[in-house]
Amino acid sequence: MTAHEPIHIDLTGPYTVNGRTVRHQSVWLLARIWLAVSRDREDLGAAIVRARFAEAANVRMIVSRAFGDFARWGIAVGWGHDKAADIATLRADRRSRGPFWMAPATARRLRFTANGKAMRTAGVARWLGPSSPARPVRSARNGGAEGSTDGRTEGRTEGRTDDGLYYVMRDMDFWRHLTQAMRGAQDGFAGMIDHGVAESFRAAHRSAADPFQQALSLLKESLAWRRSDRLDKSRAALRRFERIVAGGHVNAALPTFAAMAHVVRAWEQYTRGDLDAARHELARLEGDPELRPVVRYNPRIRFEALNLDALIHKSVALRPEAAGQGGNKSAVKSSTAVSASRRRDAARDALEGFAGALQAAYEADSVDAAQHAAANIGWCLWLFWQYGLVDVARALDAGDVQRQAMRWLGLSEWICDRFGVGGGTAWNTIFLLRVARGNIDAATAPASSSAFRARRPLTVAAAIDALRPFHAPFAPAKGFVRWSSVAAFALEEHDTGRVRYNALQVANLLLESAWYLTHEQGASAQAYDAMERLATQLGTLRAAERGFFHAEIRGFPPELRAAAAEGARAARGK
Repeated sequence: MTAHEPIHIDLTGPYTVNGRTVRHQSVWLLARIWLAVSRDREDLGAAIVRARFAEAANVRMIVSRAFGDFARWGIAVGWGHDKAADIATLRADRRSRGPFWMAPATARRLRFTANGKAMRTAGVARWLGPSSPARPVRSARNGGAEGSTDGRTEGRTEGRTDDGLYYVMRDMDFWRHLTQAMRGAQDGFAGMIDHGVAESFRAAHRSAADPFQQALSLLKESLAWRRSDRLDKSRAALRRFERIVAGGHVNAALPTFAAMAHVVRAWEQYTRGDLDAARHELARLEGDPELRPVVRYNPRIRFEALNLDALIHKSVALRPEAAGQGGNKSAVKSSTAVSASRRRDAARDALEGFAGALQAAYEADSVDAAQHAAANIGWCLWLFWQYGLVDVARALDAGDVQRQAMRWLGLSEWICDRFGVGGGTAWNTIFLLRVARGNIDAATAPASSSAFRARRPLTVAAAIDALRPFHAPFAPAKGFVRWSSVAAFALEEHDTGRVRYNALQVANLLLESAWYLTHEQGASAQAYDAMERLATQLGTLRAAERGFFHAEIRGFPPELRAAAAEGARAARGK
């Protein structure tokens, strides 16, 4: 048989290919791949095959046998995302992962018949059953008009008639698993973030019946891990999501996914510290004429884009000031240093971006997004004011700015408390403790404990009064009697396993614990313990993260600085 001769497949039963009796599973898979290519103009996802043979003990064996049959029949069928590769060079151990495809020329060779009559796409779809509804293609370029991919009225009419029915008659396991995963990620309880949530996402992937469900679950997983500071898992889910989007299975029909692909790529670049690449990715999204309306009219996408853009501006604003700028003696010569005017512009843009993100969050009815935006506003307001990046003329009173920053943090925590979102993070507590210290120059080393204790942070009572009307979550039961108790309560939650904070959050809590214990008690045994534990904890951080803590430790009394040095030596000696 030559590579151009037609191949005759009889679907009457017993099924035959060029007159030879063949396996039903192999014919089904061949017909389904052909339908995806000929009607839908797309590859066949492995999830569809798994859903069709959900009761089979070994789907991989079915796929392996089918591809063996394809080779014997002289039909070239490929798998994976690299369609330019020679099929003979594709790795067989990855075959069952899909997606499956064939060249259009190969598809044109196949001739399907039943009861002696030729079958076109609609007839083959009916034979394949409910797992193969016609899916009208919506093109972003043609304004979302529906149309059959093979140009035949037969396929279009049947697709519009039965597609919704087939969809709603599917097994509902995917939605169950995805909902459980999203709820678990939102709760963020200890253990669940690694076991329960991960297993729910895996179950959602396994039960996904089409590329949309695959992409949706991966997108949600990537965002969930990113918000839980599990960047390794976030990147892994992101790469799988991007492979589906890059395959063209969801872009045309769902521009939202295409827009979010830009956002999640920018997030990955931002977390790596590559701000220029992250900015470029967001600029690509904003500059795409087809995706720009998605950002404008979809408030959730707008929140993600504005929030990330504001975080990028925040990072620029907090970079070291370039040497020779504004007479600042602490300015440095560095490839990352920026001018004072650029830092101020970045701070202004960051606050504007967070304000826009807050509006978009409420427009989208997303309380979780709203609490993130509120926390960012509160923390950045205080940081930028302290560094002289906003209110340069100091028209505002320091106490007014401090209390307003606390109110924004209070709004974030109040939302978390009222709606049960934002679990598994200590950042609001950390920010609140740091703002409560007041406008104190941590870099100035005090000569003694008494000099350190002479500083005047905001009292807990004054802070709770400032937090009104969002003061309800800040109860004495959570340590809001003394600031050291607030830090101790959060650390106890982590140490007992009720929540699980990452290494950076634990280090920040230990820093605040040591600071307030020293301020309240002087060089006490508890203060020494907190400082020594902090010194040990620093060994778990990345080098870029440790610099801040070393600078903060230099602002402690001599005895505590010595305790930190001793703790660091002991940690290195282990």
